[in-house]
This record gives sequence, structure tokens and C-alpha cells, in this order.
Amino acid sequence: MRYHLKNAISHIARAGSASVMSSFGIGFITVLLATLLLNHSFISQQSEFKSHAPTLIAFLKDTVDESAGRTLVSQIEKNGQVLAVNYASKAESLARGETQFQDLGILIKEAFAENRGVNPFPASLKIYVDEDLITRKILEQIALDIKTHSEIEDVLLTGQGQLKDRLRDSERTTLIAIGIAVVVIWFIIGSVINKTAIARAEEIILMKLLGMTRHYLLAPFVTHGLFLGGLGALCGLGCFYGMFYIFKSQLGAVGFLTIYHSILIVVGEMVVGFLAGFVAQRKFA
Repeated sequence: MRYHLKNAISHIARAGSASVMSSFGIGFITVLLATLLLNHSFISQQSEFKSHAPTLIAFLKDTVDESAGRTLVSQIEKNGQVLAVNYASKAESLARGETQFQDLGILIKEAFAENRGVNPFPASLKIYVDEDLITRKILEQIALDIKTHSEIEDVLLTGQGQLKDRLRDSERTTLIAIGIAVVVIWFIIGSVINKTAIARAEEIILMKLLGMTRHYLLAPFVTHGLFLGGLGALCGLGCFYGMFYIFKSQLGAVGFLTIYHSILIVVGEMVVGFLAGFVAQRKFA
């Protein structure tokens, strides 16, 4: 074991400044990846917190009475992709607006409801759709189908619907970023290990002639890869935490990455380093 360790340390030391520079490069990639993961985690938490909100809100024309509005509810619910539709009358919308906008809502109520006898809030339909099972294109098509009814004035995608849309975009972006990060980290670690292996080519040939086992020759390559992947990940997470701590007051309620995410980043980059070292060993030893 002691000889394996010495051989691995010698291999890493031979890389010299290349190992340090590669760690900085991997750390930079880790910071970018951690930022995307933090953003995705924050959007996911917001989406779960507001999961009770409707996906679409359809505003009815002022000429549509409550009876016609509830009849329209029955028609829209026949769409198999719509989970539920709730009718909100003008009076309910006014009361909700007063609560939601507080002082401004009271002024609106006094100005329109009492003095002029006009309710500025239209009746509306709260439409719930299973957003996990449909795409953005289908959601837009549902909105267009609802808008074709003559009783509908307008259809809006609510904050919850927009949040789900952002969550899907974030998932795609994060997955693509992870793929790119794996390729770039593999290239960085592989380049350093290959450069080191070329510098030690004569030593490796001599060790093979002396009958060194394949396991003995493999150890320095995979150890070097694990070292670069782990060190780069830790440096990157350390820098990211420092930046997060500095700007924490501006970020508000955003929390740092979970321990699960942090461990996953470190282990993932070490695995990439291990595989890069294994492939390099197959080539040179």
C-alpha cells in the first residue's frame, strides 16, 4: 500500500502547475454548475409552495351573468386535460381584491363600488391543469380553445403557470449544463493526466519490464483523476459559498445548496476524474 501511495504522489507531483491550473478550471466550472443548481432548486421550491394556485384564469365579459358563467364551467370541464374549473363572481373578485391589495383595494372599493356603483373586477374562471403531464404548447392550445368561447374576454397564464414553465426551462438548462460540465471536466483532467503520462513514459515502460502488476500501474492514473476532480469540486464549492455569503442579503430567502447537492457535485466530479484516469491508463500503461 505504501508503494502504491508513493507512486500515486509521484505521478501527481510530476504534473506540477498543470494540476493547480486544472483545479482552478474545474473550480470555475463548478461555480457555474452550482449557480444553475441553486437557481433550479429555488424555482422548484417556489413551484411546490404555490402548487395550489390555478394554471389559467379566464376573465368573463361584463355582459355574462352568473348562470351563463357556471354553464361555461361545465363546458370547459369536459376537456379531458382540465382537472377543475372554479367560478369566481364579480363580488367575490372585489372582496379578494380588497384583501389582496389592502389599502389600495379599499380605495378601489370606495371609489367604484360605493360612489359609482361599478365593480371594476370581472367575473373569472380559475382553471386547473395537470402541468406535469402537458407541454407548454398544449397549455397554450388549451388557453386558445377557452378563448374561442364568446363569453371569454381574455385568458391569462398565472404566476403558477409561468413558474412551472420556468421550472421546465430550468430542468432542461441544468441537464444540458451538467452534460457540458462532464465533457469539459473530462477533457481538463484527461489532458493533465495524459501530459503527465507522457512525461513518465520511460518510467512506465521500465515498471512494466520489471513485472509491475496492472493494478500497480493503474493506481497513479485513477488517483490523479480522483485528486483533480475532488480538489476542483471543493475549490469551486468553497468559492461559490464565499460569493453566496457576500451577496446573501441581496438574495433574500434563497438558501444555500443542500448537503445532498454538494456531495453529489463532489462525488460526480471525482467519478469523472476516475474514469478519465482509467481511460488514460488503458492508453499509456
